[in-house]
Amino acid sequence: MSIVVVGSINTDLVIQVPRFARKDETVLGEGSYAVSQGGKGANQAVAAVAGGLPVYMVGKVGKDAFGDDAIASLQKAGVSCEFVQRSADHSTGLASILLDPEARNSISVAPGANAHITPGNIDDVAGLIRDASIIMLQLEIPPESCRRAAEIARQAGVSVMLDPAPAPLQPLDFLHLVDYLTPNELEAEAFTGIPLHDDDAAQQNAQALLELGPGNVAITLGSRGSYMANAAGQFKLAARAVKAIDTTGAGDTFCGFLAAALVKGFSFKQAAEIAAAAASLSVSQSGARGNSLGWDAVLDFMQTV
Repeated sequence: MSIVVVGSINTDLVIQVPRFARKDETVLGEGSYAVSQGGKGANQAVAAVAGGLPVYMVGKVGKDAFGDDAIASLQKAGVSCEFVQRSADHSTGLASILLDPEARNSISVAPGANAHITPGNIDDVAGLIRDASIIMLQLEIPPESCRRAAEIARQAGVSVMLDPAPAPLQPLDFLHLVDYLTPNELEAEAFTGIPLHDDDAAQQNAQALLELGPGNVAITLGSRGSYMANAAGQFKLAARAVKAIDTTGAGDTFCGFLAAALVKGFSFKQAAEIAAAAASLSVSQSGARGNSLGWDAVLDFMQTV
């Protein structure tokens, strides 16, 4: 059993701000900036490691110091990086993250080497994908490369999870290859045009997403919890009460724990409950990665909060 993550690897530059800037406005940050490791693919790989299963990262970074640090950080967390390529022509991806006093974030990403992961690169790791229990995809790499990975996985009977972030500018043509679709509320609305202002809208949105082809849908709603749907029915999970410090990466933590729980044999509902608890716990600490979240810690948290 193993998890293969095909996705982005970034360095994050984080600035605390008193509020987000308006158009053409400069807002001074509070204190100095922080440098940390990120990228939705890398974050999800680190979260998935908590399940105690082998996790392989497929991605691309530059031959630069940021790339050195990114690989070292992944390896320290327990993620195998033998399938991460180094590009001499493109820099490591970089994300600029602004955090306000309410723990909300605004993120801009320069994809760098992530944008140059090609379908051919995916073909090079086809054997790894075919041997996986589940593959995890996001949209911080080219969608055609995501599609190729999903095709290889589907042909081999391997489950496919897609976090459609950032929201695609054009319709995706491979949702029928996806077993688990995990958008946040803005991404879900981008697919369906239905604003998620209440539970009825979430139900309508989830049903509309299912009709696009994926087998299971998990919509993350931030402090409002998450909403799940598949052919067997729909259910909502409330967010657990914690003091939010940094919401960056909560969705990635959700995806990583969801994948790990599914591979470990939990049902979709059980896996979603574990993933939702992990996401709630992750916002109580700083950084885009829940790499200090152990599997047992999350299960204990579920019993106490």
